[in-house]
Order: sequence, then C-alpha cells, then structure tokens
Amino acid sequence: MYTLGQAAKATGKAKVTLARAIKSGRISANRSEDGSYSIDPAELARVYPLTSERASDMERSVTLNGPVSEPGSSPGEVETLRAVVVERDRTIARQDDTIRDLRCRLDSEVDERRRLLALLTDQRLRPWWRRWFR
Repeated sequence: MYTLGQAAKATGKAKVTLARAIKSGRISANRSEDGSYSIDPAELARVYPLTSERASDMERSVTLNGPVSEPGSSPGEVETLRAVVVERDRTIARQDDTIRDLRCRLDSEVDERRRLLALLTDQRLRPWWRRWFR
C-alpha cells in the first residue's frame, strides 16, 4: 500500500493531483484515522502509469496465484497458445461469414418486402389528369 507521497513519487504526479483524483472518485483509497491515505498499487496503476523505477518495485510486490514463469518458457505452453490463437481466428472467420450471410439475407428480404408492398398498394405512376377521374 502506498501513502499519498509514495504514490506521487511512483507516478510522477503531484500529491494534489492524486488527492483530487481520490476526492473525485477516480482512484479508490482508504483513509486512516490520522487522515492519511492508503492507496493500493494496482488501483494506482489502473489510473496513472507508474514510472520505471517504482514500477519494478510494484511488480515485485504483486504475488501471482501460481508458479512464476516467463512467457514462452515451456514449449507445450507455446504450442497451446498457438492452438488457441488459431482456433480464435477460425471462430472469427466463421462469425464474419455468418454476419455477411445474414446481411445478404436481410437485404434480399427488405427488397422483397418493398416489391410486395409496391404491388399491394399499386404505386404505379399515373398521369396528373387521372386524379380528376377517379
């Protein structure tokens, strides 16, 4: 947890800026009995990017829910991720085809309805003088 001063150093922002963000509700923070703020590092990083020297401290303080590993550390993990990406691309392509097909069907249905409405309402053009002899 950061104090307001530590948060200001971590983000490179002024303490006044962070205090205004807390008061406006942009950042959530706990206020202790002595009036100081306690700001969660993740909450701070959500709103303001951290500067490089303090960001590394925050990354070290965050614990993960599993073993820490570098991306691509195991070949099986990389292959699994590639398979997921390929499957996602196939799904997107199928959805695009479905959308295209539905749009074509809808356009043809709209054209058909217009044609039928024109037949039912007899919207043929009549000479202007025909209006007098209904």
